[in-house]
Amino acid sequence: DLRKFRSYKGGSVRDLLRAMRNKKHHYRELPPEVQETLGSIPDDFVCYFTARFPHLLLHTYNAMRICCQERLFQHYYNQD
Repeated sequence: DLRKFRSYKGGSVRDLLRAMRNKKHHYRELPPEVQETLGSIPDDFVCYFTARFPHLLLHTYNAMRICCQERLFQHYYNQD
């Protein structure tokens, strides 16, 4: 259950990315049936989410491409 420890907004890309990160980070703590549903890390896990949210990767890439111009985020990007 995604909302067991934190509340998530269903329409929020940020919350979806947070849920993915948290599920990966705590994968070994998940019940075996949830691990089986999500699949093995990394490939099946990524496929699980990209099958359900096919535009997420491109949406996130485009958002981060815009952020590279913002001073606050510049230290995360290669300056070459």
